Amino acid sequence: MRPALRYAISLFVGLIVTGSVAEFAGTDHLLTISLLPLYVAVSSIMLAHRQAFVSLSRDAAPARKRGAIVGGVGAFTGGFLLRVSIPAGIAGFGLMFLGMASVIADVDEL
Repeated sequence: MRPALRYAISLFVGLIVTGSVAEFAGTDHLLTISLLPLYVAVSSIMLAHRQAFVSLSRDAAPARKRGAIVGGVGAFTGGFLLRVSIPAGIAGFGLMFLGMASVIADVDEL
């Protein structure tokens, strides 16, 4: 995928997430604004390494077990963060995705 297209899609995803949170949560404006670069970075890395993300679902059983554990812990923690505030919950999920995406990108480049 061309970098210009990837960045345009990433910016669009970041604007959609940030705009949605700003519409439904009237508090924590700085946290809401910080969602834009977070989701732009996450979606850009995911688009750049999409083949590695797709191949994760086809890996052996230990990799799927790790994925289930990470997903369960992320959902549990993200659910509690959403109860605190919507921007905090969305930021928590974004940080989890950023961690996953950066590790996959790092491993994919080896």
